[in-house]
Amino acid sequence: MIVRTAKGNIHYMVLIPSRGRPEILAKSLRKMPFLNSVSVLFGIEKKESDIYRKQVLERLVPQARHISYVNDKGSVAVAREQLRAAAIRHKQYDRFVVTDDNAVYTRKSLDNLVRASAEWPTQPCIMAGAHSTAPHFDRHRIADSSQVISGLTSYANVGMIFQVYPRQVFEDFQYPFDSYGLDDRYFALWLIDQGVRDFRICLDAPFTKSRYQGTGGQGTTPERAWKCGKGIARLASDFPAMVGATGTLRIPWQLVFDMKGGKVPDRLAGGAMRSERKLKDIGS
Repeated sequence: MIVRTAKGNIHYMVLIPSRGRPEILAKSLRKMPFLNSVSVLFGIEKKESDIYRKQVLERLVPQARHISYVNDKGSVAVAREQLRAAAIRHKQYDRFVVTDDNAVYTRKSLDNLVRASAEWPTQPCIMAGAHSTAPHFDRHRIADSSQVISGLTSYANVGMIFQVYPRQVFEDFQYPFDSYGLDDRYFALWLIDQGVRDFRICLDAPFTKSRYQGTGGQGTTPERAWKCGKGIARLASDFPAMVGATGTLRIPWQLVFDMKGGKVPDRLAGGAMRSERKLKDIGS
């Protein structure tokens, strides 16, 4: 894909992994036909490649590229690394958009994300799109640090899910397999450790994403909890001062008691809008 910027034309590639939910990916793609492009790379686990190819990729995005790989533990970081390694071999691309199979955005939003990153005065700039909840939860950051560059508004913060990375940092990095679903946070800490300070969120690059859809992805709630714990351990091992900057570790005690008592909540406590006691038990 190509977008015209004040710095010239930028060629970019979109990287999307998917696991265990071809129907969800198909639903997303029907809303985003512009992803039927050679500049889009899908990552599929080898054991699922046939069903994805027949049900989704060949039907909805026949022009897109796709790779397959072994990922027995279902680590997001393994998928990200396989996609990263394959993507950087395509030398024509200047930037890489990393996102999820259930994130939804427009072509304009995609172009704005890349353009905002490329046109930011200091480089490298790590730009993320704005989740639909950003105007509420980030309202103070937006008020304090919003800037408009070439007609696009962004503010200072580290965003996840829908991000664009310049080649200069993406090709020097490797995702450790045991960062699991904290792959994006690991990359952010690595970048900060390398001296990168410009992290922005572009309000003109909105996206939406459903959470905890029940199938595929990182797996069941207990599987997610295990992977999150392992991911935190890897982050703390490699970046102890930054991970320890919070001064403590929040433990959702009620949720832990419930899970050890045999309850399986429908989601983990982090990011949930309900209290720990009100997280729904979905059975074992």
